[in-house]
Amino acid sequence: MSYSPDDLRRLRTETILREVEPHLEIGSTNDRALVLCNETNLPVPYLILAERQTAGRGRGANRWWSSDGALMFSVVIDAKDYTLPESRWPQISLTVGVAVCETLAVLANSTNLTTGRTPHSVGLKWPNDVWLNDRKVCGILMEVPPTRCGRLVIGVGLNVNNSFATAPAELSLIATSLGDETGKTFDRAQVLTLLLQQLDEDLKRLAGSDESLVENWQSRCVLKGRTVSIDSGQRVVSGLCLGIADYGALRLQTPNGEQRFYGGVIRSIE
Repeated sequence: MSYSPDDLRRLRTETILREVEPHLEIGSTNDRALVLCNETNLPVPYLILAERQTAGRGRGANRWWSSDGALMFSVVIDAKDYTLPESRWPQISLTVGVAVCETLAVLANSTNLTTGRTPHSVGLKWPNDVWLNDRKVCGILMEVPPTRCGRLVIGVGLNVNNSFATAPAELSLIATSLGDETGKTFDRAQVLTLLLQQLDEDLKRLAGSDESLVENWQSRCVLKGRTVSIDSGQRVVSGLCLGIADYGALRLQTPNGEQRFYGGVIRSIE
């Protein structure tokens, strides 16, 4: 089901957004956002929202798989609006991840408080994924336009009402959706509204060097205590994950001592 005019109006009035651009189908919301960044008079924050993506992208060569019911969007922000210097930009993906975690924790556990059920587990998989009950539920792709105009693109793919019962076999074992885990159907516009409100708050916390934000991404690190292999682009290193450093680097204890990584792809987890 596509977003209604009332949904779009609510996004404009209840969040920081100045404009919403909806698409039934698009190649990639991030690609569209990167093009729009070149428009001098673009009203930001600006949202590109899609029902379906035919060329959704993850980090590197990764592609985003989804079926109907997922929440797929990119938002263009201006770093100056949040007083975010370039030194803070590498931490934005983790900050978005924290916002997703905080939003999902509320939505997934809203009925557990009264039923007494075990709370759903929501955590961050460094550097840009969110896990729900140990499976991937969200991917994040933050990109800087080639023109480096001060604008930033934040892309999010969040599995909400789409079911992984029909996903490719290699994905159904490692990914899930909010609906699959809770057995409920969610109002995606409301999910997005809550998420954007939380993201605005957390970006302000990042700009203000709020220690509680750092504590949040450290406490939610799902890799801590596990042996992982990371491909940094130049080499593959394995070690025991010690968590996430204050400034966003992944900490690994290796035979050569502690090493810290500011970027890379996790190749294996034990």
